[in-house]
Amino acid sequence: MAFDNAHLMTGGGVAANDGTHSFDVFVPEVWAPAVELAFKNKLVFAGLAKDLSPFVADGGDKIHIPTFDTIATGDKTPETAISYTADGAAQAEETLSINQHTYTATLIEDLLKVQSSYDLMGIYTSEMGYALANKIDDYIESLLLASCQSSSGKINSIVTGADLKSASNADFELILSNVLAQDPEVGNWTLVVSPAAFSTLAALVQLSYGTASAPLGAGFGTTGQVATVFGMPVVMSPNVTTATTDMDNDTGTDNFTPIGYCVHKSAISIAFSQGVRMQADYDIDYLGTKMVADMVYGCNIMNSSTTGQRRVFILGAE
Repeated sequence: MAFDNAHLMTGGGVAANDGTHSFDVFVPEVWAPAVELAFKNKLVFAGLAKDLSPFVADGGDKIHIPTFDTIATGDKTPETAISYTADGAAQAEETLSINQHTYTATLIEDLLKVQSSYDLMGIYTSEMGYALANKIDDYIESLLLASCQSSSGKINSIVTGADLKSASNADFELILSNVLAQDPEVGNWTLVVSPAAFSTLAALVQLSYGTASAPLGAGFGTTGQVATVFGMPVVMSPNVTTATTDMDNDTGTDNFTPIGYCVHKSAISIAFSQGVRMQADYDIDYLGTKMVADMVYGCNIMNSSTTGQRRVFILGAE
């Protein structure tokens, strides 16, 4: 069987002269943006991160992030030189390594005719985007948890009880006193809680003082969404670890049951050296199209037990 030069073989099919029957009409030009949109809409932890992707746009696998302690000040005396002391100006660096390669894959059989059905395409792209986002958020949560572990036990912990429902006024005041000591702008912190903890927020009667008519926001009764608590944005993530964890990463035992985190806007940095990439290959054995979406990225958590540099607080029970 022979084909003239006007025909083009693509994706296991023979394209017409006008190209309208080529599989590359919908792969990956149509799919990639849809998967990327679904991916971005599903991010929770990564949505709180500083995006440093432009620094690796032209290559490279490490980003060096300078860190500073409080810069010293002084009074200027006429006709005397100012002092460049090291006091209060310790400089160090954090390293963000591009070392994660995440993918999701599926086989779409010809029987589904997904190339001609944008309703079906929407289902697949949404699921692929969610799978990528869930994997990345789970990875970031593991780094947040690790940043609160030490050889001597947990750092930056706030004990609020097994869930937020049992938390008292004093517990929430403890949250505020901790985060405000690091950054007095409460809006720079985000409260990220597990689904179980989030579901108990409706019972937070202690938050009713001062705003008794709508302690969790005017729309909570109809939407179930909590905008802020004491000015701190609140989000829910299914990736928050809720299993009892040994926070002592040496030889001891320091059990803690997390229910969430208070995360400062400067705590998480992320960089993608490759955004969502779609690739497809026709498999004649299965009479279907193999679809793969993947991305290459790295993440860094900036956190410390030093006063003034604490950027992540872990919430939970002993």
